[in-house]
Amino acid sequence: MSGTDFHASGRLPGARDPSTPGACPPCAFGTSPAALARHYDLPAEFFALWLGPELVYSCARWEPDDPADTLERAQHRKVDHFATALGVRGARVLDVGCGWGGAADRLQTVHGAAAVVGLTPSPGQAALAASRVGPGVTIREQSWSDHEPEGPYDAIVCIEASEHFARDGLAVEDKVAAYRAFFERAASWLRPGGRLGLQAICLDNAGHQESLSGGGAINDLIRSEIFPESMSSSLSELVLGWETDFRVESFLAEPEHYVRTFQAWSSALRANADRAEELVGPEVHRRFARYFAAGRALFRLRQQTLYRIVLSRRPEPKRWVSPPAPADPAPAVPPTVADPATGPGTSAPAIRAHYDLSNEFYALWLGPSMSYSSGRWTEGTPDDGAAQAEKVAYFAARLGVAGGRLLDVGCGWAAQLRPMVERHGVAEGVGLTMSDAQAAWVSERRVPRTEVRLESWVDHDPAQRYDAIMSFGAFEHFARDGTTGDARVRAYRAFFARCFGWLPEGGCLGLETIAHDDAPDTSAPLGRGPLGDFVLGLYPESLSPHLCEIVLGFEPYFLVRELRADGRDFGRTIHSWLAALVAHRAEAEAAVGAATYRRFKTYLAASEVQFRLRAITNYRLVLERRPVVRR
Repeated sequence: MSGTDFHASGRLPGARDPSTPGACPPCAFGTSPAALARHYDLPAEFFALWLGPELVYSCARWEPDDPADTLERAQHRKVDHFATALGVRGARVLDVGCGWGGAADRLQTVHGAAAVVGLTPSPGQAALAASRVGPGVTIREQSWSDHEPEGPYDAIVCIEASEHFARDGLAVEDKVAAYRAFFERAASWLRPGGRLGLQAICLDNAGHQESLSGGGAINDLIRSEIFPESMSSSLSELVLGWETDFRVESFLAEPEHYVRTFQAWSSALRANADRAEELVGPEVHRRFARYFAAGRALFRLRQQTLYRIVLSRRPEPKRWVSPPAPADPAPAVPPTVADPATGPGTSAPAIRAHYDLSNEFYALWLGPSMSYSSGRWTEGTPDDGAAQAEKVAYFAARLGVAGGRLLDVGCGWAAQLRPMVERHGVAEGVGLTMSDAQAAWVSERRVPRTEVRLESWVDHDPAQRYDAIMSFGAFEHFARDGTTGDARVRAYRAFFARCFGWLPEGGCLGLETIAHDDAPDTSAPLGRGPLGDFVLGLYPESLSPHLCEIVLGFEPYFLVRELRADGRDFGRTIHSWLAALVAHRAEAEAAVGAATYRRFKTYLAASEVQFRLRAITNYRLVLERRPVVRR
């Protein structure tokens, strides 16, 4: 359809792209208008019985410590969250999948958006929304694939519409193609730096095959009786869709909020059962009652999860040379490193070339903590030492390390392992490093109840499981520079497979890694620009991943508790290191020579620039081991 107005007062290769000439249009991959109408064009009064008068049909945002919180307040809080994150005051906003217009109206009337355009392909929703919204909101009966804006938007919100972008039964590569088409179009609608707020139901402990019709009784109820033709994405499929055109600003995984939302809907439907049956009949009433019970179970078991994500448009689309395929590569079996050349990542000689320069040299600018990874800076953090302590405390609280066994993969000079034991209650620690100098440093300054081994993760074979694992600033060495995207994913998957085996069900992995953000992809050594190539020159064989590669690596084995893009933290950390290095120039030159001093000074300056320009970023993840490997 071309669309009806209601007014009251950078291409990633690989999968088939439905937006290219001769291919299926994007809407052909999504839920059909007939299937949408079957669900959303039931009487609006029926939905209002359990959604409430504002008719907001998506997961609310609850106060976790307030059992008296109401559905109305929680729905307002959800819209307010996106309004604040997107900065909608005075902005021109697009609401993709606006439903009955409740969120669009609040963005304009409460948060001061200059104008809001809402899209819904449902005739019933469009007509009712137009009668309810204020004069600054335009409602269009239109699919996103048909939308042609009159001018650029400052922000886009898409709340639980992506589940209709790909149709039930599609192959993974076609799902990803549909998501890429949406994100490319969304980027073209936004002004430079504009933001997109995405709330998405995603597969979690259920894989692609389990999500198809025939994947189980609960799944089939929702697929066939509630949302025919619709399909949830996995996180990796969404990331493969957006990463060409968008960066991550914030990311929340909040499945427990949907458990509580379904409970609220269920209670309201029970309280209005007689009227519900009058409006839609007993069969439809029972269908929705079963749907709410099934929804609570799916999110409680994390067969599905709920992500709230804020993305910003890249200045230019990311360029890809060898992207990973959207279809899952086969789970990798970790190779041995008897011959360093056959290992999955950086060889031991290459590791030693960087880290074995001089312990005294590193101490001059890393400071007493000897922490060679980003600190966590918050308002009022005085210096790098405090920022490093705050980062350790952040992960200690989320990994639940007190009283347990902790493995630190790439432990360096035990900068994080020591405070985990001495301040955060770790009962037994094991650290792995491939650097002779680092191992010697720690042996001279022993950490209580801790063993540091000169060993790669590939060769690690513990006698018993760990309660938690952490790895900060080592992931960049787990795949080798000059390999293809698929090869990198297999290498990362090998690491996550090992961590899965080392942890009990529900055990957590804390990961921090530098990653390429705006930097282009390459399958050849170096090739990411002069600043990036200079930095990699100090790290032979190493490279930083793209976000899609990280997610494809962990997705079979771990679910996401937290994901943060904290590149600014690392930029500030490196600024502190650079200042310390310059202040100790004489001692540094005495330790490693003038030429090496200059190389490190340039490396730190180049890295700070890259973080500030967002060519690279720093991801922090807290991952939870799945009950079983997701296929």
